[in-house]
Amino acid sequence: MNGEMWHGSAVLFDLDGTLVDSMEAIERHTRMWAARHGLDGDLVLLESHGRRDSELIAAYVDDAHFDEEMKWLRDISCRDTKGVRALPGAVDLIANIPPGAWGIVTSGERRVARSRLAAAGIPEPLVMVTAEDVQNGKPDPEGFLLGARLLGVAPEQCLAFEDSVAGIQAAKSSGMTVLVITSDQNHMRENGIVYENFTSFELAGSRHRKFPILTLSQRVGSPSI
Repeated sequence: MNGEMWHGSAVLFDLDGTLVDSMEAIERHTRMWAARHGLDGDLVLLESHGRRDSELIAAYVDDAHFDEEMKWLRDISCRDTKGVRALPGAVDLIANIPPGAWGIVTSGERRVARSRLAAAGIPEPLVMVTAEDVQNGKPDPEGFLLGARLLGVAPEQCLAFEDSVAGIQAAKSSGMTVLVITSDQNHMRENGIVYENFTSFELAGSRHRKFPILTLSQRVGSPSI
């Protein structure tokens, strides 16, 4: 979207790594969980990105211990939000979107998502699709399609912000326009233009219409990475 504009009716955000910088907490908790089971923390962390906790845990734990391990990870994720913060520009961008025209599609559980939103000072949206709401996690488009349906708009009228390969694939498969928010420049080779945060954008639209015409444009002089 370099030098261009997007016009549509709704915006859907991934949460961790996109709207909220929670990687410090996620890495800490994932490594702690891996250590509980004598696993390679680097490998488990790599495999966790963009996946639901349930999918990650199921890959390493038998059914008899699954619920116990989910509870352990859920509880520490809700209690320990040290280092969780909104990405630069995120709060201001959301403040300019009508409440019924934006939502979140996350691989995380609802309790964890709420705790991280609170820690980052971001209001909970009217529409928030979490791990409990879908049968198939990213890269399946189910979550983004549900988000659009709950907002009452066609997927083609939605803009999605994502940071993971699985999330980008999911949003694209749903028919949405996708912008990548990440400091990982390796994404550039496969996913086009990448932005570090939300300070590059300005959004205009009516806050008094159920289906506003939103216009997102890149600020003059704001480079991508």
